[in-house]
Amino acid sequence: MTEHSVVLLVCLAVIIVLAILIYVASRGQISALTAVYEIRLTLQQILANTEKIDRSLYDQRRVLYDAHKRISAVSKGLEKPSL
Repeated sequence: MTEHSVVLLVCLAVIIVLAILIYVASRGQISALTAVYEIRLTLQQILANTEKIDRSLYDQRRVLYDAHKRISAVSKGLEKPSL
C-alpha cells in the first residue's frame, strides 16, 4: 500500500466515525426533544387545572363578598337608634 492509500483509508475511517457520532448524537437529541415535549404537555395540563381552580375560587370569593355586603346592609338597617 502506498502512502496515499493509507491516508485515504484513515480519512475514510475518520469520516465513518464522525458519521456514527453524528447519528448517535441526533438520536439522543430526538429522544431529549420528545421528553421535553411530553413535559411541556404535562405542564400545560397542570396549568389548565390550576386556572380552573383559580377561577372557581375567584367566583366563590365574589359571591361571599356580595353576600357579606347585603347582610351588613340589612344588619345596619336593623340597628336600634341610640338616644
